Amino acid sequence: MQGQGSAFNASRGLPACPDQSIVDSIYEAAFVPEIWPQILDHMAAAVTGHGTALFNPNEKTPRAISSASLAELDTKMVTEGWLQRNTRADRLLTIQHQGFVDEAKYVSPADYQAEPIFTEVLDPLGYGFGASTFITGPSGDKIIFAVEKKKSTGPITAEAIRYLDQLRPHLARATLMSSRLAFERINTAMAALQLSGLPAAMLSASGTVLGTNPLLEALEPQLMIAAHNSIRFQHVAANDILLQALQAFKLHGGLAGRSFPLPHYEECSPAVVHLVAIEGHARDIFSQAAFLMVVTPIDRSKVPSAETIQGLFDLTAAEAKVARELASGSNVANAAQDLSVSQDTVRTHIKAILAKSGMSRQTDFVAAIASIRTITG
Repeated sequence: MQGQGSAFNASRGLPACPDQSIVDSIYEAAFVPEIWPQILDHMAAAVTGHGTALFNPNEKTPRAISSASLAELDTKMVTEGWLQRNTRADRLLTIQHQGFVDEAKYVSPADYQAEPIFTEVLDPLGYGFGASTFITGPSGDKIIFAVEKKKSTGPITAEAIRYLDQLRPHLARATLMSSRLAFERINTAMAALQLSGLPAAMLSASGTVLGTNPLLEALEPQLMIAAHNSIRFQHVAANDILLQALQAFKLHGGLAGRSFPLPHYEECSPAVVHLVAIEGHARDIFSQAAFLMVVTPIDRSKVPSAETIQGLFDLTAAEAKVARELASGSNVANAAQDLSVSQDTVRTHIKAILAKSGMSRQTDFVAAIASIRTITG
């Protein structure tokens, strides 16, 4: 693939139509995402471009796949926050044309000299205008293909646009296939967690619910799918924590694992909510999935015995009793009352429990105990 793409150059001209091998590779990339960089390299080399980027600009934390030759540009876009304020992409999404466009026809010289994305990013790196198109997926996401050219190689030619337009129907079909596969992967993940006895949901970076399993739906009214397909807890503090996590993800593009408690509500047991950010290769460019949310209900009758907890975490007998109280949903005051000790004593034991278990938060420890119940219960 790489060698084939580099065989195209301006002096030899472009073929009348793409070789069947490149078309086959585009469809293969729908199933094997690692092939996309080869496709992008071909697109760039075929039209004397420097590289090609494939990205989803819809979320606040855009995702991208690009040619290795664009590494310097990618780094600048990420480290300086240009992905979140890419006016060039915003402009492209307003162009109603079902094909690749020569961006020079839609951006005036005055715009190029005034807009920061050009003056502070593209121009200093030697880039001129490129050729771009966007494809709307079944979820409403708009996937952009952008071929970047250095100014030194001259403008995009009409011949280059014609060649890219011949690839576009195949790129669109592969994008559609990738989106459907991403949706099926979400459903598969939810089903697997259902079999494990774990209520779960897949969320976008904005908190939109992309998929759930029946166990999660059974937690109503403690947890509900509300307006705009968003998660709503009866516990107000839990809603605040979820909102803070989403905002942190938008600002910083990442999130360490987060756990927080849900108190008992009506017939629903207390529970611990875990938020896990989907990062790296697990986060598909064709899917909006950004978080996995797993809820671990705490059933007092199924919490392991104090002796079991003591052995698992090398606790003292007194610490193990406090640990079981916490795992059963008790707070410091209730644990002190049940064990006939002071609240200060309970707090001292909690510090020791966290130190011995290697966990920094009480909710993480409770979640670990609840997980033991899930496996053995």
